[in-house]
Amino acid sequence: MTDAAGETSPAIAAEEAGRYPPPLVAWLTVAVLFIAYIFSFIDRMIIGLLVEPMKADLNLTDTQISLLQGLAFAIFYTLVGLPLGRLIDRAARLRVAAIGVALWSLMTASCGLAGQYWQLFLARMGVGVGEATLSPAAYSIISDSFPQRRMGLAMGLYGLGSAAGAGLAFIIGAAVIQLVAAADALYLPIIGEVRAWQATFLIVGLPGLVIAAVLALMPEPARLVSSDPLADKVQIPLKAIAAFLRRRAGAVLGLCFATGMVNFAVFAAISWFPVFLMRVHGMALVDAGQLAGGCLILGGLIGLVGGGWLTDKLGGQPTGRLAFCGFAAVIGTVGAVVFPLSNNLWVTAIAFVIFFATAAVPIGAAATALQQLTPNRMRATVSAVYLFIVNLIGLGAGPTATALLGDILFPYESGIRYAIAIASPAAFALAALLFFIAARYARRELKTIDV
Repeated sequence: MTDAAGETSPAIAAEEAGRYPPPLVAWLTVAVLFIAYIFSFIDRMIIGLLVEPMKADLNLTDTQISLLQGLAFAIFYTLVGLPLGRLIDRAARLRVAAIGVALWSLMTASCGLAGQYWQLFLARMGVGVGEATLSPAAYSIISDSFPQRRMGLAMGLYGLGSAAGAGLAFIIGAAVIQLVAAADALYLPIIGEVRAWQATFLIVGLPGLVIAAVLALMPEPARLVSSDPLADKVQIPLKAIAAFLRRRAGAVLGLCFATGMVNFAVFAAISWFPVFLMRVHGMALVDAGQLAGGCLILGGLIGLVGGGWLTDKLGGQPTGRLAFCGFAAVIGTVGAVVFPLSNNLWVTAIAFVIFFATAAVPIGAAATALQQLTPNRMRATVSAVYLFIVNLIGLGAGPTATALLGDILFPYESGIRYAIAIASPAAFALAALLFFIAARYARRELKTIDV
């Protein structure tokens, strides 16, 4: 890739000079970040399988549960993400991520000690604070570890952790519940009596401490130098970052809001998918968890790895990545209509896999385009802005939108299907439009972008 003056871009020059880490080191780094992301989504999504037992024990409504799924987590995840992005742009990124993993793991385990709603709400806030460190650090690290022609696949593999984690949350949660199904409660040393849903939080939370230790011991990759005069400064002023976002708002903020609407569609659906399978298709909790988990993992594998690989093969430019996300969102809109309204379980499962596969595409492709559009020393901060918008819209509002639609318009057991059928397709259709608009702006700006 060359800039407007015909000079070789810093990314290509770095590759030619051998300044990227050795491939083995780079892929091992992605592997550890991928595992951390799996644990992130296990801890984030496990609550979706525990809706019914938590409602029974704590006398909660769907809307109250949705606030634990989304708002309690998203408030601090989004608010602390911006200052953490600034910190990651000038600190040892892997060390910051390690502290975050340790924090969210402890907070997830503390959900298992909660006996009241407000205690769960506070613990979920703590999970959000810890998880806010991982992706800004990972995006920056991966951008400094791979040339552009391989970055889409690397981002896709990292992003696969979200689908694998969400799927494993349901599968592991189902296994734990099945294990303790014969008893109303367990008795643990020191802790005492805990319910099955509380034991699930403890079991999925504590292993993350091992991942935190591994991250803390890994070598930090060097930051690549860019010809952008701002990129080599130790700390870029916030007003310079704000000016960058204004200058490239059509492409950068466009892709942020587009991905936010995809996340809205996703969390409006997957937060309630096991509940939907139980209420609409009459599945047992364990069976619903296994089917939901399998669909998430399969769909994520198709969308993230396949989408990342394909966008690399199509040229690896931001314009192509964003347009590809737009076409994926069009297909996803159809899947989002079919899966909740079908009365056939297998049609539902296939349509959900298609829906989730297309929704998974932007996790790698849009994130890669964002790194390509952003100077090096701004990447973690701009990624934090991206995650702020994406998660405030998606995770903050998606689960609650479905719950409110169900509680207000469809207040009966199978009404959740109609709430999903309204919320997810509408958000997906808007995302498609925004991706095509962002791609058009990126095409105009590509002549002057220097990554």
